[in-house]
Amino acid sequence: MDRKTEEDQFSQNDAILSSALKQKMAYLNDLSESITKGNDLKVYELIDPNRFATEANGETLTETKPDHYGLASDLNAQLSHHLSDQLIDYLGKTYPFFYYHEYELGKFHIYFGNWWDHRLFGELDPINVRFNFSEEAYGMLAKSFQLELENKRVNDDEMRQLGEENEKLTQLIEDQDKRDQKKEAVRKQLKENEEKSPMPWEAGKVKEAHQQLTDALLELTNIDEQATNARPKIKENENKILALSKEETILNLEKQNIRASFGSFDAFNDSNDHLYAKYIQNLTAESQVKDDE
Repeated sequence: MDRKTEEDQFSQNDAILSSALKQKMAYLNDLSESITKGNDLKVYELIDPNRFATEANGETLTETKPDHYGLASDLNAQLSHHLSDQLIDYLGKTYPFFYYHEYELGKFHIYFGNWWDHRLFGELDPINVRFNFSEEAYGMLAKSFQLELENKRVNDDEMRQLGEENEKLTQLIEDQDKRDQKKEAVRKQLKENEEKSPMPWEAGKVKEAHQQLTDALLELTNIDEQATNARPKIKENENKILALSKEETILNLEKQNIRASFGSFDAFNDSNDHLYAKYIQNLTAESQVKDDE
């Protein structure tokens, strides 16, 4: 390779490097300016130009757009905090039953409802405009909607089992006098058995009868112990039933709110699945109104 060819290669490389750096600087300047002006629409386009083009604008890309967000990705927390302002205002109108708490910079808990014992339902991701619902909370709500079609509730089986257990425990307590009478009768029989002087060929039967009476007395004593512990167990079960009943009340409130805002659970899920596109469309409409003014 001659000197001139080598110089040409270095020159071309420097030009490419310089151009790439200018593009990155221009990107950061655009991002900074958009944040300063509160132009969240432009911010979202800069964060993920390919998603913005396909999901929000419905474009079919033949090749991917340049994506320089990695230059600012270490500022996710601050950017999430910034973007949450307009997003939560929008969500307040479309999801009036959700409430948000910024427990750490740029990180938001979602609570369903403002009633007593409302549930932590997941987290809001402002950068990706996405709900990250708790699998447990969402799963229970989905199950409640499903079981409703069968005229059932999520906690029906467990509440029924606890109720049946309490009925048995209550019966044990009420049958104490009957057991005391049985124990007295068994003790009397045992005494008579032990006082017998059987012939050798009858000894086996007498011994077997003694064992049966001893087992019967032991069983009655074991039931007495269950009855002794029955009252605290009944109270424990009643508290569980009350908690499950409250949970059903909360689920009903959640379902009522979803129906009031979306009409159905399917429509609610569809809105969640297209939240990014709908929000970008809303920002676009607001931007157009400002331009017209």
